Amino acid sequence: MSSVGRLGPWCDAALRLLGWLTFAGVLAAGLHDASQAFDTWYYHLPFAARLAGIIPEDAFRFHPANEARYQGFALLGELLQGAVWRVTGRAECANLVAFSSVPLVAWFLWKRWGVPFAITLLALFAIPLVETHASSCYVDLPGNAAASVLVLLVIDAYATSTPVRGGDVALSLLMGAVAANIKPLLQPVVGLALLAILVRLVTREATGETQRRSRQLVRLMLFAAPLVLWTPLKNAVVHHNPFYPIGLHLFGHTLPGPEEAYASSPPWLADASRPVRFLSSVLEIGIRPVTDARRWTVDQWMPSDSTGNRMGGFFGAYVVVMLATLAVRVVRDRSRLTRVSTVVFLALTLLIACLPQSHELRYYMVWMIVLVTLNLGLACRGVSMPLLPGPRSLGGLAVIALAVVVASTRGAYVYPGGTTVADLVREKVDARALLGVRDGDLVCVRREPWNLLWSSYFHPPRQYRVQEAEDAADCGTVRQALSP
Repeated sequence: MSSVGRLGPWCDAALRLLGWLTFAGVLAAGLHDASQAFDTWYYHLPFAARLAGIIPEDAFRFHPANEARYQGFALLGELLQGAVWRVTGRAECANLVAFSSVPLVAWFLWKRWGVPFAITLLALFAIPLVETHASSCYVDLPGNAAASVLVLLVIDAYATSTPVRGGDVALSLLMGAVAANIKPLLQPVVGLALLAILVRLVTREATGETQRRSRQLVRLMLFAAPLVLWTPLKNAVVHHNPFYPIGLHLFGHTLPGPEEAYASSPPWLADASRPVRFLSSVLEIGIRPVTDARRWTVDQWMPSDSTGNRMGGFFGAYVVVMLATLAVRVVRDRSRLTRVSTVVFLALTLLIACLPQSHELRYYMVWMIVLVTLNLGLACRGVSMPLLPGPRSLGGLAVIALAVVVASTRGAYVYPGGTTVADLVREKVDARALLGVRDGDLVCVRREPWNLLWSSYFHPPRQYRVQEAEDAADCGTVRQALSP
């Protein structure tokens, strides 16, 4: 046995150990640390608390802008967060909704493509945005993880000549419904992926029982379409605008809504096309240096006049290595699985690059997750040839990338070193301002994004009510507890 062969089991054991250690570290961080990213406390947790009945509407009244968002946003992610919060009694545990996305994708890849579970964990946590989101209350990761599984199911549907299984169709519909009702920006990805599966069912040559089964699956997809499109359909009926609360003017028609469509980019990309912005962001042009602990964060924030605001988050060098790995396989491996995977990934790339805010990569983590998981899956299911890295080699590359990301972020997302919700309440709420508040009082609070922390839920056994505000005029005659 060669020395490489003798080292193989030791390498596998080391990768498993590193994978599970990373898994445990991120899990511990998610269970302990309260996410301090802006959107967590501005609307994710407030929406989760109302949906789960933890903080009723009368106890914490949203600002009109937030109320409109609550009425129109896709809320499946917040519903899941609220359910976990209610069951555990800890707001920090709402982070588990995002965290669970990573092991679920790893489990799918292990069951369907034979990829070692721990290697997938390493490869996914090496993506900075995946690592930072896995212990946060943002909902981008679960939505994109579901969309990624859906894309992989499309590849499975076309990579073999066997009929599409009923279980795969059901899983595709479930993943599509999860993605579309968590992140509306993913609806084009979901729509085209499900259309591809529908086309596969309709166009495949079949006779007899197989043909009848295909027709049944087509009917199932058509019947389930309203569930996948629940949020836009509900908004169309209730608000006469599927995109509510975003007001739009389309084809001479006005779709009512209190907000304008969000649009932002670094000044140097203001006049650039969406694909150019996407490419610049994937390569992380203009973002903070790797020595800066804030290079990779949940929202990739930088000052609005900087060169890299909201840019990056995939680790440019890791992207280049993954693309090169896929390119080498495409050149050397002409199997049907590789050809189908390449076509689907190219189609996904073209679509993502042209979608709104394509440079804000946290909205479109599906692209990087699919790239990484495709390389892992093809290494396990594809043809083994010289110059084509196997799962062990890809695991080693992931370890190197993960080490760089952990070192750059000072390990902030892989161990429980942050503050708890109780810590935040002490830091963000002026207890003296509440001394004169009596049970039943209505208090106006202007301290976004921390308004929820002023709710009486976090100050038991008191039972007062809070009206959140963005400026003094929003308070009217309501007693004002705090102003910025």
